[in-house]
Amino acid sequence: MDNTVISTPTVINTFPKMGYWVIFFNIGLICSLSSNLDSFWGYASLVLPCSVSIIIVRLCWQQRVIFGGSKVSFIKMQQNSDFSLPTSLSLHYQDIDSVRLIGDHLFIHSAKGKINFPLRVKSRLAKKLKQAFEAKGIKFEVNSCIL
Repeated sequence: MDNTVISTPTVINTFPKMGYWVIFFNIGLICSLSSNLDSFWGYASLVLPCSVSIIIVRLCWQQRVIFGGSKVSFIKMQQNSDFSLPTSLSLHYQDIDSVRLIGDHLFIHSAKGKINFPLRVKSRLAKKLKQAFEAKGIKFEVNSCIL
């Protein structure tokens, strides 16, 4: 009988609360525009804000960081602070040279190059990522004057 221990991956959702705020904002918008719902155009005016809200909520709830057994995966994350589409990226732990939180960006230096993500220093996400990286034996440096 094999005595290997299978560890469950650590999953960190990046923006779950932002999705809830978008939903509450959308409900408030619908309530404020409810007086115009007496014609077709009144209902049609709600299509665009509802569609945009659904897209934003879906993007917020799809983004996550998964710390698996041998690699860390960044799912649907915006990289390098540009306006490109979010992508997924997986890095093996042995390929990661350093993880630094400098200013308001998280820099990961690896064999694949330098990757950065926007991240505030005092956020709960930064604390969760620091704990998860350090649990895997990777030093998480915080070099910021924003403390």
